[in-house]
Amino acid sequence: MTKLISAVVGIVFAGGSLALAAPLPTKPTKAPKPLKVAPAKTPESPEKAAIKSQKDANKQDIKGDKRDLKADQQEMKRLRKDLKAAQKARDTARIARDRTAIAQLDADMRADRADVRDDKREQKAIGKPVKK
Repeated sequence: MTKLISAVVGIVFAGGSLALAAPLPTKPTKAPKPLKVAPAKTPESPEKAAIKSQKDANKQDIKGDKRDLKADQQEMKRLRKDLKAAQKARDTARIARDRTAIAQLDADMRADRADVRDDKREQKAIGKPVKK
């Protein structure tokens, strides 16, 4: 029995070593593609570079302001829920505090929306000549 096992192991090892020694079939090689050369970019004028950086900064401002507006809207939802709970509990101090906070937040949101509109308007105007 051990002779049989050792014979099988020997055959397996021999087959494995022959498989590694045998060359693998290869695909025919293709001709290399010609190298594409991109045209050289013309350097930007300092004016254009400044306008571009100003536009990018303005875009980031708009994105940040929109994120702030979204957070303010979530805060407004929370305050309204708190106000409703205070009204159910007939807690006048909490009602007054929540109404004040809602009014303040609403004014801040209106100002933020106006800022976003102004930034968008400014974004469109950047780089355009001023009409006289």
